Amino acid sequence: MGRKAVRSEVNRLIDEMLHPHFKRYPALILLDGVLHAAVEQDPELSFRKFIRYNAPKLLKYFTEGEK
Repeated sequence: MGRKAVRSEVNRLIDEMLHPHFKRYPALILLDGVLHAAVEQDPELSFRKFIRYNAPKLLKYFTEGEK
């Protein structure tokens, strides 16, 4: 298994563990970003991905409140 495949698998595991709990524990969205950044070791890419995928979830949480 190559490095890219290992990173992909670790990122998939992070997603499986954290994403189901985002609604109840929105702080996990930040942890998700930090863990993916640690795996990818590319701060610019990680920041762009966080903005693209996680920022909208955080904005929705803060604008709509907890439901």
